[in-house]
Amino acid sequence: MGVLRVTQGILAQRALTNIQNQSRRILELQTQLSTGLRVNAPSDNPIDARRAINTRATIAKNEQYLENISTIGPRLEETVTAIQTMSDNLLRARELTLQGANGTNDQTSLDALAEEINQILEAAVNTANHQTGSLYIFGGTRTTTPAFDVTRDVNGDITAVTYQGNTEDIEIAVGDGIKVTTNEPGSTVFQSSQDIFQTLIDIRDNLLSGDQASLQDARLTELETARQQLSQAMSRVGAVQNRLERTELELEDFQIQLEELLSDSIDADFADVVINLNAQSNAFQAALSAAAQVIQPSLLDFIR
Repeated sequence: MGVLRVTQGILAQRALTNIQNQSRRILELQTQLSTGLRVNAPSDNPIDARRAINTRATIAKNEQYLENISTIGPRLEETVTAIQTMSDNLLRARELTLQGANGTNDQTSLDALAEEINQILEAAVNTANHQTGSLYIFGGTRTTTPAFDVTRDVNGDITAVTYQGNTEDIEIAVGDGIKVTTNEPGSTVFQSSQDIFQTLIDIRDNLLSGDQASLQDARLTELETARQQLSQAMSRVGAVQNRLERTELELEDFQIQLEELLSDSIDADFADVVINLNAQSNAFQAALSAAAQVIQPSLLDFIR
């Protein structure tokens, strides 16, 4: 069995290697202390580094989903407000229709009622062409031009209202492969079961012509159908709002869990790092002391 010959060079090299290892470990701990991260490079811990990359990617997607929900929120709120405004206008139109149909008004009174109906019609068109920012909310995906166009007679009164938008859906992503339709096309809200604008036009014209029979029968029935139509649209928008609110809460909870997972994967424990750094500093000082004992003898020492 051979005997390993331990030379002064081997001892010195081993001492220097120990010092370098201790210095490297101290540098790592100091880096963790300054950055607050246990994993500062993939080589520190490949598994945790990969987990952190995947977690960060998921967090970024969730943030985009939350941003989508936040962006669409005001538009949904204004859609609800517009539909409610239209419903209020129809309620007033019904009151005026009942007044005109009771048989006690002369033509002058009916003309006055017709003028108010005409103003309600103008307001209804404005509501249907409501904008959020610069976007028309009832035009389907055609959001840069008014949803409805009007035809007027020589007196400037509206005689027809035509839908200029489309019936395509505006969808937002709220999860992986999950999209929610967030718009209500104007043709569905205002002209599906009952054309609200035409009903108002007919009420005005019936009042101007003194046609109380039509007011009592057809027009009141049409107003009720229009009211139910708006109520259904309101319910659809409300259902979307409720779904987005629930989804937002779920995403926020999931985001907290992801942040905790990311922290567990790469964050440093400050107390643990400080303890290890102190211990490593003591070990480094001990290594220096041992190296000084090994490397101290030299030719000059023997000459002295």
